[in-house]
Amino acid sequence: MSQSVNSGLDPVSHGPGRLVDLTTDGVPAAQRLTFWRDEVLKRMEPAAASQADVPFRARLRRISVEGAELVEHISDPVIARRTAERRRIDGCDDISIDVMRHCQAASIDHGGEHRLRPGDVCVVDYAQPIEVRRSRHAAIGLIMPRSRACEAMGGDVPALAGTCLMARGMTTVLRHHLLTTLNEASFMSPLERVLAVNAAADMALAILQAGRFGTADSEQFSEGFYCAAHRLIDRLCPNADLTPKRVAVALGCSRASLYRIFARHGESVAATIWSARLERARRMLVSAEGLGLLVSDIAQHCGFRELPTFTRMFKRRYGMTPREARATSGGAI
Repeated sequence: MSQSVNSGLDPVSHGPGRLVDLTTDGVPAAQRLTFWRDEVLKRMEPAAASQADVPFRARLRRISVEGAELVEHISDPVIARRTAERRRIDGCDDISIDVMRHCQAASIDHGGEHRLRPGDVCVVDYAQPIEVRRSRHAAIGLIMPRSRACEAMGGDVPALAGTCLMARGMTTVLRHHLLTTLNEASFMSPLERVLAVNAAADMALAILQAGRFGTADSEQFSEGFYCAAHRLIDRLCPNADLTPKRVAVALGCSRASLYRIFARHGESVAATIWSARLERARRMLVSAEGLGLLVSDIAQHCGFRELPTFTRMFKRRYGMTPREARATSGGAI
C-alpha cells in the first residue's frame, strides 16, 4: 500500500518533483519488514506472506509535489493492515487513487472485501481501516490530502473506501497517464514531473467530482482535461471517426469547454487530432513498425481515409512526401 502524503516528507524542502527510490536491498533480512513499515509505508503494518526463509524484497519510487504524491510499490507477497488505532495515532486521512499494475492475486478489505485484477483502479480512504493481501505485485498510488477531495466534491468524501472506478473515459486516461509518468520519470526533469503529477491530480479530482454530480467542472480542472485530451487523442487518433465531439464525450465534458481549454494553449482540438495522426504516420514510415506496409496502408492505419489527403497534409507538415520520408530513412516503399 502506498505511503501517505503526510508522511513527514516536505516536498518543498526536498525539491518538488524529485524522484525518490527506496529499496530493501542492503537491509539485513531480519530488519526488512520493520524498515519498510517505518521508512516507507508508515501508515500500514506489513507482514510478509512469502516463505519465512525467503528474505522480503520491496521497492518504492515516489514523486512528491505540493498537495499530491505519486508512488509505485513493488514487493514480494505481502499482507498489510491499517487499524482504527493506527489511524487514531497518526491522524492521517488522505485519499488515494490506486492502480493495480501487475498481480496474480490481490484483495482489499476496505468498506467490504474486493478482489482486484491488473488494471483495476480503486479509491483508498486512509481514514478507515484497511487490509490488503497481494501476491508479488506492482501497484501505483496517487495520494492527496482529504481537503482537496472535499473541495472538489463540495463536502466530505462520501463512502468511497474500496470503490472500483469504471474503466472508461477519464479513468482509463488517468491510468495510462500514471503508468507513462512512472515509466518515463527517470528521463523527466523535476518540473516535468511536477506538471505530470499535478495533471494527474486534476484528472483524479474530476473523476471523483463526476462520480458524485454526474459531470465534472472542466474549467476547475482544465489542466487535467487538457492533458487527458492529448493522451486520449494520441491513443485513439488511428480511428478515422475520431472528432472533437467524441473526445469531449469520452472525457465527460462539453465540446465548448474542450475548445476553450485548448484555446488557452493556442491550440485547436481538430488540428491536434490531425497532428497526432501525421506524427503516428511519420513514426511508422521511418521505423520497423511500418515495415511491409504500403504507404496507403499506413495512411489507413493512422486515420486517413484518402491517400491524396494524407500525402498533401504530410508534405505540408514535414516538407516531403510520405514516400520521400520513407526513402530518406532507408525504409522499403
